[in-house]
Order: sequence, then structure tokens, then C-alpha cells
Amino acid sequence: MNEIVGRAPENIFDTWGLYRKIVNSNHMFHKEIYADIAETLQSSPRNFTLLDLGSGDAAHLAPVLAQLPIGGYCGVDLSLTALGFAEQSLSMLACPVELQHGDLLQVLKGKKGRYDVVFTSFALHHLDARQKADFFKAAHARLNTGGFLLMVDTVREEHEDLPGYLDAYCAWVHKWQGIDNEEQGLVCRHILDNDFPETLSTLKVFSQQAGFASCQAISRYKWHSVLRFGR
Repeated sequence: MNEIVGRAPENIFDTWGLYRKIVNSNHMFHKEIYADIAETLQSSPRNFTLLDLGSGDAAHLAPVLAQLPIGGYCGVDLSLTALGFAEQSLSMLACPVELQHGDLLQVLKGKKGRYDVVFTSFALHHLDARQKADFFKAAHARLNTGGFLLMVDTVREEHEDLPGYLDAYCAWVHKWQGIDNEEQGLVCRHILDNDFPETLSTLKVFSQQAGFASCQAISRYKWHSVLRFGR
């Protein structure tokens, strides 16, 4: 039975409709990325368990998981609106599904069980450097032997500082088709206020310090990367 844990009133402006519009237009390469995710998860064992941190509406991940021998899913998100959509998306899964409302890092640190896969998509770049390092340590602790962290996120070029990245990304947003000027402005304000992506070399350092044995760059579309960290 599906379960949503910790319902509480929303207390921030919710622009989930705009995010869905961006995703449906494939501006952030979700089609290509989730094809790569599907291929990567093919190696997972039968009845594998997956912890999805920053699950959003799970609209792209759910169809992928429905084709795999998944034994259990837990999704975590700070948006109750997103979790409501996720409950609908994940209804296609035959395995137990749990949806938990909360901050992904706090929930991850508080988890007691272990998973075969820890998955996160476009969430880590909202954390500062110390929090990212803590995330890798907590994710490593929650993985079974042989498990892996599968990450989708924006990653800066090695030569690119944060201000340069923010300028370049926002300039690209203003070229998006099907998103009007006001919506482009909302996206850029969100990015300028909340996005702190790292370079791949920095993410590798965090993962090594946390105990991960490997880092595989699966694919990259502009700044959008799919990364696999093996325990």
C-alpha cells in the first residue's frame, strides 16, 4: 500500500506547474537522461530497493522502475504538491511504495535501513559544499554492499566558477522555446538564489572522502550529468 508520511501545509510559493512545463519541453534533457538511467539500472539485482531523494513527481522515474524487478521504493521530497503527483505516478509499481515529506539530507541522515540504490535528480546542487560532503557520507552509509549512488545533477565545467556558470545558464534559459519571458525570469531567479553546482573533480573528492570506490560519468548534456558512484 502506498503511504505518504508527514503531511504538512505548504509554506512556500509552489511553481511545480512551471517545472513540469520545462520538463515536458525537454529543456533539461530528461528524455535522454532517463534513457541512460534505465540502462544503468538494468544491472540492479532482482528485488532491489531504491531510495529516491528529491523525488519530485517521479513522472520520469516511475515508468523506468515499472520495467525493472524492483522490490521496494521510498521517495522523499520537500514539496507536498510534488509528492501528491508522485503518488499518482508510482501507482503503476507492484512493489511497496513509501513517500516521505521532508528535507532530503535530514531524512537521509535519519534513515536506519539500507538500500541497493540511492537515487537523486537535480537536488544536490541546492546544498552548500559542507552539506554535499555530508550527503555523500550519509548516502554511503545507507547503501548495501555492492550498491551505488545514481545522481543526476548540474555540474560546472572544470574551468568555470560559480558566477560564470550562473550567467551562462541563465543566458541559455532565455533562449528556451515555449517558456515566456516572465517564466524565464522566475527560473533564473530560482537559479541565482538556490543553485550551487560543483565541478566533477570536487564531487569525486567528496565521494572518495565518503568511502565510495568508484565514480563513473555515464553521460553529460550541456551542464546536466548522470553519475554513478559505486560503494
